Amino acid sequence: MTLPSERANNTTMLFVAGAILALSHLANDWIELPQPWGPAWKCSGVVVLGLYALSQRAAFLAGGLLLSAAGDVLLELGGLFVYGVAAFGLAHLFYAAVFAGVIRRDGLDENAWPVVALVLVLSIALGLWFAPGQAETGLAIPATVYQIIISIMVVTAILSKAPLLAKLGAAIFMLSDTLIAISMFAGQPVPIGSVWLTYAAAQTMLAWSLSRRP
Repeated sequence: MTLPSERANNTTMLFVAGAILALSHLANDWIELPQPWGPAWKCSGVVVLGLYALSQRAAFLAGGLLLSAAGDVLLELGGLFVYGVAAFGLAHLFYAAVFAGVIRRDGLDENAWPVVALVLVLSIALGLWFAPGQAETGLAIPATVYQIIISIMVVTAILSKAPLLAKLGAAIFMLSDTLIAISMFAGQPVPIGSVWLTYAAAQTMLAWSLSRRP
């Protein structure tokens, strides 16, 4: 018979394994494994984090993590970039649902409105900056829809009374995607490893903080 303390230790080890796997993919910027090993390594950590969320009975959080893992793979496959963006968009809707559940239970954080305004202003400004590059690549519609969805997710996180770590995770996720957009649509270089480091950190923060809330 498994004692509650042993079960807790096992699930914590699952989280640690997922976090280490996710962060380890940072090395792929230098190793550059070929398919299918590169995509498999890329999604493995987030898949394990999703299993951890399932072990904590955090179904919507797990859905967001597993959809993110699917997006990680789709982005690596030729011709499936838009499908990868769609998978991440759905993931953010799952995360937003988790934060909306916190709002429904605990109410709004009334002190968060100035931060919400700042996020919306930054999102609009970035959208205007990226618009020419999005038009050139033919990704104006999916990129704009995605930006709206992730902005909704971050705003919902900020307005909730979720743990601060979860709010930071949501904001850092948006930062990670902004770095990708700067490279893709603005043609500006970003520090090597910065996209994956911020992405893995965001997913790890969300997985830990949202699966352990009451």
